Amino acid sequence: MNAPDPRVPTAAAPDTAAVPDTAAVPKAASARRAGWWTVTALAFLTALFTARYLTLDPEVFLDQQRAVYLAHRGSLVLHVGGGVLAILLGPWQFLPRLRARRPGLHRFVGRLYLLAVLAAGTGGLLMAPRGLVGPVAPIGFTGLAVLLLLSSALAWRAGRRRDILRHRAWAIRSFALIMAAATLRIWLPVMDLAGVPFEQAYAAAAWTCWLINLVVAEHLIARLPGPPPPARTGRVPAAPPAG
Repeated sequence: MNAPDPRVPTAAAPDTAAVPDTAAVPKAASARRAGWWTVTALAFLTALFTARYLTLDPEVFLDQQRAVYLAHRGSLVLHVGGGVLAILLGPWQFLPRLRARRPGLHRFVGRLYLLAVLAAGTGGLLMAPRGLVGPVAPIGFTGLAVLLLLSSALAWRAGRRRDILRHRAWAIRSFALIMAAATLRIWLPVMDLAGVPFEQAYAAAAWTCWLINLVVAEHLIARLPGPPPPARTGRVPAAPPAG
């Protein structure tokens, strides 16, 4: 057989790794839709349950915290009102079609979300030192409030700089921290069914309700699409000059 002429360029071998799995695309889209609806339903139920506190009816308050809530109604309304609004608005910020077709609406809802987070976080900082099972639970809830405000501020700054990848990452972290309200209300009944005393479950929940969510958030962030790779020309780079 004749050896190939090195002067004639040969076709590059197809990069099978770069070929998308068309069968996996619909499955991934279905999984994203199911996840979005699940999170949205949890957010709605949490907002519905928590909004009762805005009535300031002592009967709906946690028994162990009733006196504290009644003595600090302003901070309670700030925290609960901001949290309810933020958890209701958050899921809609992650709809690709809304971002693509109505960018102005996306930015408007984002600003409302940031204001709601500011209220929720500030109210949380005011209420946390008066929480139960000190100092473990108060420190945990204080950390939650600080990280919520910080991640939201970083999401806003990245958005202003048009740094879309960082904006999305920090927005996911911010909403994961807001969803700690839902995780908390799942954790406590589960621990009660498991026979864990309330004080132990509450102290643990002050940390696990947001640490678990951040772990999930980091997993989602790691799966975000990055910047497109450089185009391949199929040419072999020239060797460096000898000497």
